[in-house]
Amino acid sequence: MFCIGMFGAFAQRTITGTVTSADDKSTIPGATVIVKGTTIGTITDVGGKYTIIVPDNRNALVFSYVGMITVEKTLGESNVLDVILSASVQELEGIVVTALGIPREKKSLGYATQEVK
Repeated sequence: MFCIGMFGAFAQRTITGTVTSADDKSTIPGATVIVKGTTIGTITDVGGKYTIIVPDNRNALVFSYVGMITVEKTLGESNVLDVILSASVQELEGIVVTALGIPREKKSLGYATQEVK
């Protein structure tokens, strides 16, 4: 009975899939895939494919990539989960970068500044 109980405690499943871009349907290499609520994660390979082992007590994966909207997907019966990420468009008002990497207000700087558009 003890062995059966221990087997249940370590139950898990392997989920695989591909992460693609909504814009041009291309695969996304280097996208992050994390089991929600844990530190278990992986990244997609050059072809946008991933494989991750998910504990049975977890039922969601979180997909993210720089410049894309983070997506959370609930796991179903299938062990294959393909995801499409959409671009996240955010406009910055402005940023000031100093030689030491210390952010400052543009008007508080006592030296010449340059603006890049």
